[in-house]
Amino acid sequence: MKTKALLFLAALIAISSCKDKTKDEEPVTPTPSDRKLAEENQTKITANTTWKVADKHLLKGFVYVEAGATLTIEAGSVVLGDKTTKGSLIVKPGGKLIAEGTAKSPIVFTSSAAKGARAAGDWGGVILLGKAPVNINPATVEGENASTFGGNASDDNSGTLKYVRIEFAGIAFQKDKEINGLTLGGVGSGTVLDYIQVSYSGDDSFEWFGGTVNAKHLIAYRG
Repeated sequence: MKTKALLFLAALIAISSCKDKTKDEEPVTPTPSDRKLAEENQTKITANTTWKVADKHLLKGFVYVEAGATLTIEAGSVVLGDKTTKGSLIVKPGGKLIAEGTAKSPIVFTSSAAKGARAAGDWGGVILLGKAPVNINPATVEGENASTFGGNASDDNSGTLKYVRIEFAGIAFQKDKEINGLTLGGVGSGTVLDYIQVSYSGDDSFEWFGGTVNAKHLIAYRG
């Protein structure tokens, strides 16, 4: 009897474990209620800027990191893409994005909609543009349809994205004019892309247009 009881208990634990693993849940986004909201409304970042973990930054419209400027986002930060204006972050050639999270404190880009109401394509996405070789020079980025990229600098550096999650982004404004979860145009080998997950994208999770960057540990989930 004791042996049968132990076998039954083991089976019950195994069934419970399987249920937990297959349960379809929205990604957990760390959003402490005491973080103040800082709106970035069609902003052009022209000087070195740091977005603090103590704030939640709301991308409204196209927010640009211009050439010569570096935007640093602290580990554990949450950046919201505005649903109404399809907020997007665009790093132009010569600009840099330093978004270096950790395994325990990732940087999360997600929808501004309330938890439970978020959906694929809520906002635009993250676009990195560089000066590395492409087959059309200069090329124009899809979706935004204005900024150009490409050049001859194979080792160009657009910054670092490490331990980053991008959720509910990706939108097709019209055929062949989309913003992906993470768009990479002419991004050079001096750029670090490592441990990045794009989830629930309304268009491609990742899309490359030329460039020489070597990305590692990328996950596309339900994109």
